[in-house]
Amino acid sequence: MNIFAIDLGNKRVKMKSDRGEYVYPASYLVAETVTRGVLGGWQLKGNQVYAVDKEDNRFVWGTELDAYHLSEKMIDTYGRSGRIEQKKAQRILEFALGRLALDYKESRTKPLVVNLVLGVPITDMHQDSHTIQTLKELMIGRHYIQVDGEELIVEIPSEDYLLVVPQYMGTAFELAYDEAMHPIDAFANGRMGILDIGGGTILVNTSNHLNPAPMGAERFEGVQTLIKRIAEKINSTKLFTIERLLREGSTSGSYLYQPSRNTADSRDISSLVKKAIEDYTRFTVAPLITENFPDIEDADFIVMTGGGANIIDKTALLDEIGQAYFDRLVFISSSELANVRGFYKYAVLSWSGSREMPASEKCDTPLTAPIIPMMTEETPTPVAKETPDYSDQLQQVQNNLKRLRDEIDQET
Repeated sequence: MNIFAIDLGNKRVKMKSDRGEYVYPASYLVAETVTRGVLGGWQLKGNQVYAVDKEDNRFVWGTELDAYHLSEKMIDTYGRSGRIEQKKAQRILEFALGRLALDYKESRTKPLVVNLVLGVPITDMHQDSHTIQTLKELMIGRHYIQVDGEELIVEIPSEDYLLVVPQYMGTAFELAYDEAMHPIDAFANGRMGILDIGGGTILVNTSNHLNPAPMGAERFEGVQTLIKRIAEKINSTKLFTIERLLREGSTSGSYLYQPSRNTADSRDISSLVKKAIEDYTRFTVAPLITENFPDIEDADFIVMTGGGANIIDKTALLDEIGQAYFDRLVFISSSELANVRGFYKYAVLSWSGSREMPASEKCDTPLTAPIIPMMTEETPTPVAKETPDYSDQLQQVQNNLKRLRDEIDQET
C-alpha cells in the first residue's frame, strides 16, 4: 500500500510517504520566466520543472526558488478564502503528487495506486463543505504529471482511497502514537489546546477528554503578517526573500537581507527583525493563548505547532503570559512537519491496521501529550483481527467525529 500525506500550507507544502519527506514553498514560477531570466535556466539542485495534464505551460518548483531572485514573478498560492477552488492552489497539489511519486520507479510505467490523506480547517469538516467536495473532484481519478520531462502516473481510484481530516489534528495524531504506531495512553483523557501558527493563519483548537471541540478560533495573522511588517520597515517587495531570511535566522540568530546577487546590496537587519518578532509574539500570539484559555485549568497542556512555532520569541512570550501559562506550553521539534507526520500515522491506522513502522518512517519529534484522533464518517476502518485493542479505539474516534459533524452543522 502506498500512502501519501500532504499538508498544503499557505507558505509551505509538506509532503510525506514511506520513501520521502519534503517541505517545499507554496509558490512556484512559470518556467519560461526562469529560462529567459537566468543564465543556465532552471537547472538548480532542489528545483524541478513540472507540467500537469491538459496544461501547456511548464512550472519550476523546488527548494531553491529564491536562487533566481525573481520574487516579483513568484506565483503565491496564499489565500484567505476559497483557496482550494483557485487554479494556482489546485496546480500545486498536482505538483505534490508528482514530487512524492518521483520516489517510485513504478510510477513511470504504470499507474501508481495511492491512498491520499489531506488536512483541512475544522470549519470545512461539515457535510455541506465545498472544500471537501472540491478536493474529491480534484484528487479522485488518474493524474499525469511530468517532472523534468518524465511522465509519472498517479491514481486515486475512489473515495475509499482518500481521507480528509481536521488540519490541526495532524499534530494530535503525531503526539498520540509512538514510532511503532502504538497509542500512548498517559494523556488520553487530558484536555489539550493546540495553537497552530501557519503561514497565513493561526488556528486555536481544543480537545477535551478525547472529544475534539467542533469549532475553534481562526486568525488571518500567520507568519505572512510578520513578513509583511518587516517588508514595510525595510521598504521591500521581496516577501519570498524575507521568508527565507526568517527561516535561516531562526537557527543562526542573524538576519541578513540579500535582495540580489550583488553583495553590496546585502545588509544586516537583525535588530529590526528581532524587534518585529518580539512584537508579533507579544501582541499577536500571546493574546490568543490567554483569550482562548481564559481559565488556565481548562487546558492541561497547550501544544505550539506549525512553522511559526519555531520563530516566536519564547522569552517575550513568557514575559507576556506569565509563568503559569508558559508552563503549560508544549514545544515540539520539527513543528512544521508535525501535521503531515500525523496525517501519515492516521492513514496507517485507518488503512493498514496496526503494524511496526520501518526505520525509514520514524521521526525525531518527542512524543508527549497524546490525543485520540478523529476519522471521517465515511472512512472504512479495516483493522487486523490480531489487534482488537485498536478496534475499540477507532470506533470511539468514529463516534466522536459523527457527533462533531452534527455540532458543526448546527452551528452553521
